[in-house]
Amino acid sequence: MGNPEVFTNNYMFLVTLVSLGLLLVSCFYAGSVKKFFGTAWLLFIGLTLEFCAEGVAVKAAEAYAAGNEVTFYIFMELLLLLVGMIFMALAASNLLLRNFSPMPVVLTISLLGLVAIGAFVFIIPDGAMVNNMRLIFPLAGFVYVAIGFWSKLSEPNNGGYMLAAALNSVIALLWAVKLFDFHFGFILIPSLYYVLMSMAFIIIRSDFVVRKLKETEKQVEAYNQRVEDIIKSSPFPIIISQLGDDKIILANNNAVKLFGINPGELERYHLKDFFADTDNRRLLNERLEQEREVHDFEVLVKTPISETPFWLLASANIIDYNYNLALYTAFQDITSRKNREALLKNQATRDPLTSLYNRRYFEDEVSRLILKAKGDNVPYSVLMLDADLFKKVNDTYGHKVGDKVLIELGNTAERALRDKDIVARYGGEEFVIFLPAIAAEQAERVADRLRESISQAVVYSDEGQPVKFTVSVGVSSSDISDNIDTLIKTADEALYRAKQNGRNRVEVFTRKDLQEFEQQGLNDRRDESQNHHPVFDKENNAEISLLDGIETSRISDEQTFIEPPRPTGEKGE
Repeated sequence: MGNPEVFTNNYMFLVTLVSLGLLLVSCFYAGSVKKFFGTAWLLFIGLTLEFCAEGVAVKAAEAYAAGNEVTFYIFMELLLLLVGMIFMALAASNLLLRNFSPMPVVLTISLLGLVAIGAFVFIIPDGAMVNNMRLIFPLAGFVYVAIGFWSKLSEPNNGGYMLAAALNSVIALLWAVKLFDFHFGFILIPSLYYVLMSMAFIIIRSDFVVRKLKETEKQVEAYNQRVEDIIKSSPFPIIISQLGDDKIILANNNAVKLFGINPGELERYHLKDFFADTDNRRLLNERLEQEREVHDFEVLVKTPISETPFWLLASANIIDYNYNLALYTAFQDITSRKNREALLKNQATRDPLTSLYNRRYFEDEVSRLILKAKGDNVPYSVLMLDADLFKKVNDTYGHKVGDKVLIELGNTAERALRDKDIVARYGGEEFVIFLPAIAAEQAERVADRLRESISQAVVYSDEGQPVKFTVSVGVSSSDISDNIDTLIKTADEALYRAKQNGRNRVEVFTRKDLQEFEQQGLNDRRDESQNHHPVFDKENNAEISLLDGIETSRISDEQTFIEPPRPTGEKGE
């Protein structure tokens, strides 16, 4: 590419070698662009062969000066220039012809070049033709490369291609001037060319990155548009929110209606603000962190326009949206289903007349609480209540008033006790109460206050007549047993004693009573004709109907009648 005298200068040789190395590095950098990979390396190989040809030319000049044979050196120089031109032509073909193989043309040029070299070097030596070939081969190579780069100027972000096209055009022009004007003296500086080509390669790679970014942006925009279209057309409420701060990015019309969102002010809403239960939200986040997607997760939510919470079934997963991680959440309103579940659960655990817990729930729940109390080493007590002379109320005022008595008895008991105390209707006019963390002595005082509160309660008949009523109460405690059946039986035995001793009173089942029971047995305390206690038959019977006119006990209306205790001592009365 240059003057042998310049090339022999050690300094210039070193600079040229370093600049060629820079071009090699830039080939690695630009070669990562798939479409430019072949062009970069073919061009580098062609330029390297020309560089080697310069070295051979120096050796030929040295041999000629020493009077030695230079034919071989000349042949090698021209051969390197020819092969270098071929590689440069291949590089240009990569830019020009994407779907056409240039090999037939290359082979033709190679064959003609080899024939010309052989003819003018060995067969009919011609110094003028040799010098012309020294100029024609590089000139042709740079013309090909310039044309190839000029063909790429139609592409966007083509700064690198433009620099390479202009640079190779200038070099081709200089070679042409040298070819047609042998007296025009100039020096081509290979190192400058290599450096500028390195810059062109780097710019080509940078332009490619910019193009890919723009293409990616278009793809992301298209993806986001598809997501938005899917969300808007979905029959389910869907929200996309930022993963970091839960700020809502997108919500379809169904979500806007469901959550009461103003679609023009999405940026002021955060998904977490709609959760009525913070623990529920925390559990959802934990599931997402572990699995990245959650399906059929029940959430309790509220809206800015209503404080009444409602249930939704949420399915959420983490997606890429607008170059950020976002949370895609689809909802389904399951409030009616949850209400049905609550109703069924309520029906399974509640007494339909008084809305108190039923016998089955009481026994199961209290068994669990007793186990916990044993582990915590705290006392507990059980109360059995029975409305006094309840049959007479039904007979005198009718079952409707009897139902009012039972409802008011239960309501009074719940109002007089703590929230953690469990009140249940055990059957008929009989109620059972569990008092956690209360020993027998304190339970007796609680039972007496409750008895007094109930004695002050009043209901009215259809004719407006006031009907008052009393209860008898039996107390058993953790001092007696940790078995729920035994506790109920012993509290019921104390209740039976309260009935015997005049009704409207409280009796406590003590350890002394327990010793007597262990000696005699409950089943042997009364004969079948008079003293058999009905509570011991309840375990194998269905719960007593609330409207069936139970005749196992009576209750007194103090303003209407007062009946003295019957000597038979039957609890039901």
